Amino acid sequence: MASAKSLDRWKARLPEGGSTALTYALVRAEVSFPAEVAPVRQQGSAAAVRGVVSRLGCRPSWTTAMELSAEYLREKLQRDLEAEHVEVEDTTLNRCACSFRVLVVSAKFEGKPLLQRHRLVNACLAEELPHIHAFEQKTLTPEQWARQRQK
Repeated sequence: MASAKSLDRWKARLPEGGSTALTYALVRAEVSFPAEVAPVRQQGSAAAVRGVVSRLGCRPSWTTAMELSAEYLREKLQRDLEAEHVEVEDTTLNRCACSFRVLVVSAKFEGKPLLQRHRLVNACLAEELPHIHAFEQKTLTPEQWARQRQK
């Protein structure tokens, strides 16, 4: 079993931000330091995730895989953008939560061009987007949504 000192040295060598290299490093850590990593995985709570984020400076890929789903994205978009209507479809062939199509209807889009609307959605999902392979979005105001439904 590795010592706490070697775990600290390992953490110091981790790259900044959420990257593929970091994901592999976390997997290696779980193999090399199972006693230190296992409690965080088992706890799986938001507090444990925040603890990992603050210690390692990233969001581990295994927590994202546990939380990322069409329903999770729908709820977050609806809450953060005060959306009147949100549709989220997992477009991955095997529904592995890495490709999504969304429709968001929000009054926050009023008077904003398409690029600004998409930036609002991207900002809302800033933590999740690095873990999504493909993301298609359609953003409408309530008035545009009403007109589209009448067609």
